[in-house]
Amino acid sequence: MKFKIINKFDYDVKNISRIKRLLLSVDQFLNVLLWNGSQDETISGHIGRKIKNGKANKFEKLLCYILNKMDKNHCNDSIGE
Repeated sequence: MKFKIINKFDYDVKNISRIKRLLLSVDQFLNVLLWNGSQDETISGHIGRKIKNGKANKFEKLLCYILNKMDKNHCNDSIGE
């Protein structure tokens, strides 16, 4: 199992820019800090799941609406990433 994770880490470092990885980690940090979500999940993925389960509040729905305008179906596509 560890070998597969190490391969993923190597792949990410080689194929995803440092700034993109940094922004992803900030997104995940804010998900934990502001939404008490998982450290392995982005805010949009977290809110996407809440919307899908009918548990999102108005602010979360608005946030996804804005994100979906910039990137079609963003919150739904972010679930499980």
